[in-house]
Amino acid sequence: MLLVRRYVCDQRGAAAVEFALVAMLFILTLLFIMTVATILFINQSLDYATTRAARQILTGAAQTSALDQAGFKTALCRNLPASMTCANLVVNLYLVPPGSGSSGYYSYVRSDVSGLAIPALTPGSGQYSLGTRGQYQYLLVIYPITFLPSAFAKMLGGGAVFNGAPAYLAVSTAAFRNELF
Repeated sequence: MLLVRRYVCDQRGAAAVEFALVAMLFILTLLFIMTVATILFINQSLDYATTRAARQILTGAAQTSALDQAGFKTALCRNLPASMTCANLVVNLYLVPPGSGSSGYYSYVRSDVSGLAIPALTPGSGQYSLGTRGQYQYLLVIYPITFLPSAFAKMLGGGAVFNGAPAYLAVSTAAFRNELF
C-alpha cells in the first residue's frame, strides 16, 4: 500500500505527461491554421490570375489573336504562382444569353440557389466560347486542391472528387460585357 501511495503522490515527470497530452492538439491546430492559410493563398492567387486573363477577353485581345482554350489557359497560368499545377486547372468560358429569370446568369447557379453550378472536373474538356463585341460572358476557373488530408477536404470541400482523391475546389469567376473593340 505504501508503494502505491508513493507513486500516486510523486510529481516528477508531471510536466512531460501534461505536455504530451496538450502537444498533439497544439500541433493539429497549427496544421489546420497552415492548411487554411494555404487555401486562402491559392484562392487569392486564382482570383488575381482570373481577373488578369479575363481582361484579355474583355478588351478583345483574345479575339484578335484567336486565342483557343489551351492558349488562354497558358495566359492564365502566367499569373499563377509556381506552386500551382496548371494541368489541374478547369477553365470554362460561356456566352451568357440575354434575358432574365432562368436564363442569363441564373443558368450558372444551382437550382436550389445554394451556390454556383460546378461542371465536370476534367481539365481541357470545358466549354470555351469567345464572344464578340458587346456580348456578355461568364468565365469560371476551378483549381482542385488535392493535397489536403481527406478529413479536411471533406469538411471544407463539400464532397468534391478530382482524379479519385477528395478535393477542395478553389473557384474564381468573372462576369463581364465585352467592350466594343
